[in-house]
Amino acid sequence: MPMDEKKNRFLSPQHAIEQSGISAGMEVADFGCGQGDFTIAAAKLIGPEGKVHAIDIQDSALSSTRSKARIDGVLNIDLVMGNVEVPGASKCADISQDAVILSNLLFQTEKRAEILREASRVLKPGGIAIFVDWKKEAPLGPMRNLRMEKAEIEQLIMQEGFAFQRNIEAGAFHFGMVFIKKA
Repeated sequence: MPMDEKKNRFLSPQHAIEQSGISAGMEVADFGCGQGDFTIAAAKLIGPEGKVHAIDIQDSALSSTRSKARIDGVLNIDLVMGNVEVPGASKCADISQDAVILSNLLFQTEKRAEILREASRVLKPGGIAIFVDWKKEAPLGPMRNLRMEKAEIEQLIMQEGFAFQRNIEAGAFHFGMVFIKKA
């Protein structure tokens, strides 16, 4: 698909994951996995030698992810009931993950720093954090007063020990960024 078409799409988790730096064999945590679209995209990319920990506080989200994984024949997903706002509740060991996905998550909470600290706790030094969220000005999506400006999010993430690496294309209504955990 030409880049212009990808840019104008709603949101392609596969396209965002392909740009993120996730690769075969990695261990990845998807914080707030929701319906599992980013989980499935990451699981396919990392292959059977990798593992995705799909973490969500809602059983319905984990059930949806489980169903999609079965339909797609993806077996390298660990479903975890957990509240990523609480230290240790992701159930991932310290410095165990090569990447953490934070997609459409921060607008839903006031505990943004707590989520970012949990991401930092589980990431290996040099690990990547993939961030995707709604553009503040997008005509669709959650209420605008819940969304944050891209620069504000970038600053918040960097305050928690991450270095900005690059922007990624995330569709017409979302923006994406990749960060590296500092050593």
